[in-house]
Amino acid sequence: MKTKKTTLVWLCLTLGAPFMFFAQTTTTTQTFNNTFYGQNSGINNSGNFSCGFGVNTLMNNGGNSNTGFGIQALMSPKGGFNAAFGASSMKSNDTGSLNSAFGTRTLENNLSGSFNVAIGHRTMGDLSEPGNMNTAIGYSALKINAGDGNIALGYFSPRHLASGNNNIFIGTETAVNLERGNGNVFLGKVIVNPFASSQVLIGNDADKTIIFADGYGAQRMTISNTGNVGIGLGNNVLSSNRLEVNGGVVIGKSFVSNASPMAGLTAPANGLLVEGRVGIGTSTPNNKVEITQGTNGFSGLRFTNLTNAFVPATTSVSRKFLTVNASGDVVLENVGTTNSLLSDQNTLTSTVNGVSSNAPIVNSVATIFAENNQLTTIVNGVASAPVTIPIPTDTDEQTLALAGNVLSISNGNSVTLPADGDSNPTNELQTLTQNGNVVILSNGGGTITLPTDTDTDAQTLALAGNVLSISNGNSVTLPADGDSNPTNELQTLTQNGNVVTLSNGGGSFTLPTDTDTDAQTLSLTGNVLAISNGNTVTLPQTVIQGGSNISVSGNGSAATPYLISSIDTSLYAANGSINQATTTGTNRVVNLNSRNIWFNTSTSTVNGKIYIGNTTAYPTTTGNYRLYVEGGILTEKVKVALRSSNNWADYVFAKDYKLMPLKEVATFIEKNKHLPGVASADQLAAEGLDLAAMQAKHMEKIEELTLYIIDQDKKIETQQATLSQQQKEIETLKAQVELLIQKMK
Repeated sequence: MKTKKTTLVWLCLTLGAPFMFFAQTTTTTQTFNNTFYGQNSGINNSGNFSCGFGVNTLMNNGGNSNTGFGIQALMSPKGGFNAAFGASSMKSNDTGSLNSAFGTRTLENNLSGSFNVAIGHRTMGDLSEPGNMNTAIGYSALKINAGDGNIALGYFSPRHLASGNNNIFIGTETAVNLERGNGNVFLGKVIVNPFASSQVLIGNDADKTIIFADGYGAQRMTISNTGNVGIGLGNNVLSSNRLEVNGGVVIGKSFVSNASPMAGLTAPANGLLVEGRVGIGTSTPNNKVEITQGTNGFSGLRFTNLTNAFVPATTSVSRKFLTVNASGDVVLENVGTTNSLLSDQNTLTSTVNGVSSNAPIVNSVATIFAENNQLTTIVNGVASAPVTIPIPTDTDEQTLALAGNVLSISNGNSVTLPADGDSNPTNELQTLTQNGNVVILSNGGGTITLPTDTDTDAQTLALAGNVLSISNGNSVTLPADGDSNPTNELQTLTQNGNVVTLSNGGGSFTLPTDTDTDAQTLSLTGNVLAISNGNTVTLPQTVIQGGSNISVSGNGSAATPYLISSIDTSLYAANGSINQATTTGTNRVVNLNSRNIWFNTSTSTVNGKIYIGNTTAYPTTTGNYRLYVEGGILTEKVKVALRSSNNWADYVFAKDYKLMPLKEVATFIEKNKHLPGVASADQLAAEGLDLAAMQAKHMEKIEELTLYIIDQDKKIETQQATLSQQQKEIETLKAQVELLIQKMK
């Protein structure tokens, strides 16, 4: 044991092996080769060969060869050979050993995990027992997983894994929805199903599964835990066979895209294009396709839908047929000309082995229309079953009937009309009247002139908004409804073919076909609607009544028509509160319906801001920002965009970058109490913190520290070489001294 007191100490920055640079301290220890700098750093240390830089770093260290850099890094370790770089990195480490943590809050809560490597803010930082032998690189990589032997590279990779061993994840926020699993390999942005895996789908508990995806989440290839390979099958689809491919497959060196002379050939859709020969049941095919079934007389080829029981719909005559030669190759042959069958007008001639014979062809067709509309067809003397021909029915004399609010048509169906919703006599349904070929809509609704002598059997009515039109005719604009009550609206009729539908749930009925209504006319007396050659119905009355923000004036006459006025109470015209009676639960729900919301501030050069909170105290010293939120913002993800690569800190690695010597850094810190180029706490409190700028400044300091480490590493290598040479010289001197002692005895 020895006591050492000095004003120059060494700061260790490598992973596992101590190496030092000078900094100012007045620490006194009773242990070997320790270096500490910072308030409470190493205050209760009992280990050896350890180095701490920062407030409370290695404060209660009980292990050996531990290195901590940053506030509260490695505060109370009992394990040894740990390296922690960054504020609160390995803050809670207890018995964990041989861990390397680089970044703020990396391995922050680890207690006993060992042999882990964590690089990036909060990497492996949440759990007290994250496991052993894991490697995580990237912001929040392996943040919540408990397991051993995992490798994760990328931002928030894996996203939701809570337990798993021996997995490999490479990609930004990959393995989304994977909660547990072992032995998986995910490359790219992989998003699995949020439910358990099945035989054909990959879920949140996948094991020993390999997935290759692009950076946008489209999975290109999967390999299941049984070794089945799927290419282009879609996301999270497992192959049921050793190989499944969605799309065409090309086999052959001359068929690839840059080969010749067959370059650029495309396989059939979801098919196979093969350059060489294909053998089925044989490894040495002698043709483009050769099938070896193994039993003489059987080809090994089967047509499931083409058996000897199939009878073609049409018959054609050909002298060509398929057969096999002596080698089994399928060939096309001709039939001999010994037999023939010919027809000439009504004579059929057959020749068999040179012997001919003739036979007449007799065809006759007759129809008989008997009484009771019976039609019989006779072909070659054979009569068919009689068919009854229907007699057309004239439905022109149909009539309408109204019983209460049930409207019916003779020889047809009925519909129930909605009841009138109020008792105001000035708010009633409008009525149609006809004078000759002029149709008049009451309450100033306008008139239309019907064309004369027009067959309207094929005409149809159509309503677009409040415009009523008739095919082969004109259109009229109906007056708009006078109130906002959805249960007290004008009903409209629409026709689709011969189906008439009444709006607002009024029902529908089917008009009979082939009805000539040219001679019929409608007339209206008061609210009684009559049809010529038919009956009459009494129409219900409708009341127009104003609401809280709607007023109605006039009596509906031509001189004083109805005038409907509204008062704008929207948030664009007045302040107001959400109506609790019309909310969904405690929410006012707005469905964006696949659209965006844009608050245009181009004309608001002074204001144009949004404030959420109790008082509109807009900050004036932190910049011209648009959104202010009291109490903070809780979100799952924040991404800060850089305007250009100039806003990042890679300029530190430029050859002309002037790196401040460490002595000047120490002097600056002693004088200003913060790092060079970093805003002070007072300045940040007054002006606020720019995340992008501060992250870039952190990266600048990290890259500067990396340069310091590289420089110190070179010095250590030189010192190590010198020590090795000195050790050899000492060994030589020891040998010489031993030899002298032996000679002096």
